Amino acid sequence: MSRRQNRRGPTGEIDVDLLVFIERYASDLLKWDLISFFAQNPDLYDTADNVARRVGRNPRVVRSELGDLVILGILERDELNGDHIYHLTHRADLRRLALKFAQHLDTSRQTADSALLSAPSA
Repeated sequence: MSRRQNRRGPTGEIDVDLLVFIERYASDLLKWDLISFFAQNPDLYDTADNVARRVGRNPRVVRSELGDLVILGILERDELNGDHIYHLTHRADLRRLALKFAQHLDTSRQTADSALLSAPSA
């Protein structure tokens, strides 16, 4: 079995491509949140200040992390009226993995919510 193929683990299938994506690009919680945010809003073009407001984080810190994600290729930065505008990359491979990442997070949240709701009361 190659490194890139899915493997069965104790909790089911592991998507190795997604795991590598997370290790490389979502290396801290803020990057995790920003990638998830842009993947959930794949057609969004917005400034760092607006993104910071929408994710509830400090604009200075978000601006720095957005710059890192541009360098990594996950986001692209354009200029509009003197402002930097950020958006999810158009690179098909990275875009697909970012969208898969957000979908996986959403599915995990739904599974956790269902488990909490179906747990017996003490």
